[in-house]
Amino acid sequence: MHDLQGKVAVVTGGASGIGRALAARFRDAGMQVAIADVEAGALEATAQELGVLGVVCDVADHASVTSLRDTVVSSFGGVHLLCNNAGVGGGGAIADTTMNDWRWVLGVNLWGVIHGLDAFLPLLVEQGEGHVVNTASIAGLTAPAGIGPYNASKYAVVAISETLRGELSGSGVGVSVLCPGYVRTNIFTSQRNRPQRLRNEQTKVAARVMNAGIIDTAMREGMAPEAVADKVHDAVVHDQFWVITHPEMLDGYAARSDEILALRPQD
Repeated sequence: MHDLQGKVAVVTGGASGIGRALAARFRDAGMQVAIADVEAGALEATAQELGVLGVVCDVADHASVTSLRDTVVSSFGGVHLLCNNAGVGGGGAIADTTMNDWRWVLGVNLWGVIHGLDAFLPLLVEQGEGHVVNTASIAGLTAPAGIGPYNASKYAVVAISETLRGELSGSGVGVSVLCPGYVRTNIFTSQRNRPQRLRNEQTKVAARVMNAGIIDTAMREGMAPEAVADKVHDAVVHDQFWVITHPEMLDGYAARSDEILALRPQD
């Protein structure tokens, strides 16, 4: 979409971090913006501060996402840009990961994207114009140890995005997949929004200990969310698929690719 003026953007996970920055960036580009988040207090504060529509939404709940769609369409008359951005962190060794851990992380990070696509994609395809941005992670390309559920969810988001790009070719609907590295957000405290029925305090504590170095590095050296939002804006305007904020972190991906390619039969 080269011209964003007057178009409508929906950003899930929009109350803070990358989502908040995306909302501000697309608002500044002249779009009407709706942000969705499960954290009602933060959502209300951000919506008021940015002057955008705020809708409480749990992306892990399909009915909640369809209600979000209906609210946005009723308020703005349509949707042009969908940012499936809501996400949570979840870590610890796979051997110690419980079913509640898997259900929580996959429910938000993977099913949140699926629910968003199910609710909004038909609108974009029918009008023959629009763009989808799915937030994955550099962990969706490299699979570091200690965050198995998170890796699994983000690999799936990358795969869905790549598939969608092929399927939507020529439709007028673009696709981008955002794979951020270290960004200064509060994803490491996302346990605050974990439903009581899926809580697992023992794994939470162990995971934080296991990933203490990653957390410290991200908060000390991470990219500003606003810089990420600038990259996403440019990807939407120029129909760019890959949005990789930290290309220097792709060494693990290159090593993986080399290992796989070495299995090819030699002449």
